[in-house]
Amino acid sequence: MPYYSESESQHLRETFEEILLRWPEVTKKKMFGSPTYSVRGTIFAMLVNGGIILSQLDDEEKEALLSGTDAEYFVAHGRVIKKWVLIRIQDSADIERFIPFIEASYNRAMK
Repeated sequence: MPYYSESESQHLRETFEEILLRWPEVTKKKMFGSPTYSVRGTIFAMLVNGGIILSQLDDEEKEALLSGTDAEYFVAHGRVIKKWVLIRIQDSADIERFIPFIEASYNRAMK
């Protein structure tokens, strides 16, 4: 089963990119079959069906996200990836409330 399908996630992608692609040095490419966003060669975000994966959060940011009901560690092929947090997005308008975490992942990738 693919992690990303354009037919399922096009609106999420478009909304996400309206925000992200305006930020300095953000590049987009497809990796692992999903739109992936990098800065200076470091991945900081990836889209999957129903959510956004952030890969550059510190422990406090991860803990803050994981304390809610909208996030969990990303699981790939049955393996928990504790460096990556998956934020579940029900509606693309929900992206706005996660901007501080997306920016944190972006800023860490800029270093």
